[in-house]
Amino acid sequence: MRERLMTAYVELPYNKKLNLLRGHSMECDWPNLDQEHWCLHCEQKFNGHSARVWRAKDGSLWLECGTPGCDGSPIDWAPYPWWNPKHPATKAYLKQSQKSKRKRGRKSKDSDDDIPF
Repeated sequence: MRERLMTAYVELPYNKKLNLLRGHSMECDWPNLDQEHWCLHCEQKFNGHSARVWRAKDGSLWLECGTPGCDGSPIDWAPYPWWNPKHPATKAYLKQSQKSKRKRGRKSKDSDDDIPF
């Protein structure tokens, strides 16, 4: 019988977990642990706080999706909301983004800022 490589979940300090997520995520940005991403494996959203870390017997660290029971890894993660334009979360996100852009686009009458962004 083959010995299981992964042995136990570990808790990491905030900065170490964030750096691990940043270093191993394929397409996901992690500005902080509150950032939410989508797991293609379980089709659920999760954040960096809930992502699990395994320490293997050789000392290496492995990441798993934060959804209980899911063993999705960084290759299974995508930016949230999922890019399907028909997904309710995507629709809500795009609607909110458009509102935010409109608000940011308004200049106050006292503004002398000529930078277009």
